[in-house]
Amino acid sequence: MSKTFDTPEKVVKRESTGVYRYVPARYLFIMLSFFGFVLAYAYKVVLSVAIVSMVGHTDTDSQTKSTDTCFVSTGNATQTPGATTPAPGEFSDWDSDTQAVILGAFFYGYVVTQLPAGVLAERYGGKWLFGGAIVTAAVLSLMGPVAARLGYTAFIATRIGQGLAEGAMFPCMNAMLSRWMPKMERSRGTTMIYTGAPMGTVITLPLAGVLCDSNFLGGWPSVFYVLGVAGCLWFVLWALLIHETPEAHPYISQEEYDYIVADQPRDRSQTKRMTPWREILTSVPVYALIITHFGQNWGFLTILTLLPTYFEKVLNLNIKSNGLMSSLPYLLQAVIAWTASFISDNLRQRGTIRINVIRKTNNTIGMGLNGCNYPGFNSTHVDMAPNYAGTLMGLTNSIGNIPGFVAPMVAAAFYDDG
Repeated sequence: MSKTFDTPEKVVKRESTGVYRYVPARYLFIMLSFFGFVLAYAYKVVLSVAIVSMVGHTDTDSQTKSTDTCFVSTGNATQTPGATTPAPGEFSDWDSDTQAVILGAFFYGYVVTQLPAGVLAERYGGKWLFGGAIVTAAVLSLMGPVAARLGYTAFIATRIGQGLAEGAMFPCMNAMLSRWMPKMERSRGTTMIYTGAPMGTVITLPLAGVLCDSNFLGGWPSVFYVLGVAGCLWFVLWALLIHETPEAHPYISQEEYDYIVADQPRDRSQTKRMTPWREILTSVPVYALIITHFGQNWGFLTILTLLPTYFEKVLNLNIKSNGLMSSLPYLLQAVIAWTASFISDNLRQRGTIRINVIRKTNNTIGMGLNGCNYPGFNSTHVDMAPNYAGTLMGLTNSIGNIPGFVAPMVAAAFYDDG
C-alpha cells in the first residue's frame, strides 16, 4: 500500500522543543537542503578542475597550444602570473575525446532518473530519496580514484552512477518544497536552496585547485576523498533532523505549522491521485518551461564543464588560479539570485504584480544575468502544479540536462580542429 500523508485537519501539533525553539523547522530544512545542493554540485563539477591535474600536459597540447597568442610574445615579454605549462599527469594518455566522454558521463545518468524520481517523491515522499542521492554520490566519490586507476571505463561508470543518484535531487526537492514553503516565501526559499548549486561550484573549484596542487593524500585523489566524507557526514544530519512534511514533524510549533499549510491545497492524499500525464504532455506552458530550461542549461553547463579546461589549454593558468577564476561566475550568480528572489517575493506580497509577470521578467533578465533564473523558471514548477511539482521538474530537468553531455563533445570538436 502506498504511503499517505495526513491532511492538516487530522494533525494535532505540540509546542516546539530543542533547536526548534530558536530555529523554525522550515529554516532548518532550507539550510540542510542548501548544503545538500552544495555537495551535489561539488560532485558534479569537481572533475572539471581535477581532470586538469589528472591529465596534465599531453603531447597533443604541445602541438596545439599556442602560447604566442596567449600572454606570451616572441619578444622579451614574460609569462603572465598564473600561467604555466603543467607536467604530464597520471592519465596523460586520455586524449580530448576521452576527456569529453568522461566529463559528460555524469549527465548520461543524470537525465535518466529525473522523471521517475519526481513521480516517486510525490507518491512516497522526497526525504529519503534526496538524502540517498547525496550519500550514494558521496560513496562513489570515495571510490573515484581507485576506479580511475582501474581504467577510464571504470571511472566513467562511477560518474554515471553519481549522475543516476543525483538525478533524483531536483524533483525530490520540488516535491518537498511544495509542502514546506509558504506561498509568500516561495521565491526566497526555492532560491536559497537551489543556490547551493552555484555556491557548491564557488567552494569546490578553488578547493579542488588547492588540493590538486598539494601532496595531501596524493594530490588530486584528496578532492574525491574530502568531498566523499563530507557527504556522508551531511547525510547523518539530514536523516536525524529533517522530516518529510510539516504534518510529520514532531517538534514544529503550532504557529509555524499553521503558517505553512494555510495556503496549501487541502487534499494532499497520495493514495488515489494519479499523475495527469495527458494534461501535462498537452500543456503549452509545460513545453515553454522545457524550452526555457534547455536553453538556459546549454550555456550554463557548457561553462560549468569546460571553463577550467579552457583556462588550462588556452590561457595556460596553473591549477590554483584555474580553480579560483572558474568559481567567480557562480559567486556572482548566487548574489544575483538571492537579490532577485527577495525582490520577487516582496513584489508578490504587495499584490500589485501578477506572479506570471514576475516569473517572466526574471526569465528575461536571466538571459544576461543567470541568477535571475532561480526566482524565474526554477520556481515556476511549484506555482504551476504544487501537487505535481516533482514530476514537472523531473520532466524539464531531464531534457534540460541533455546539453551536459552534448556540449563537451561539441566543444571537443572545435578545439580539436584548433
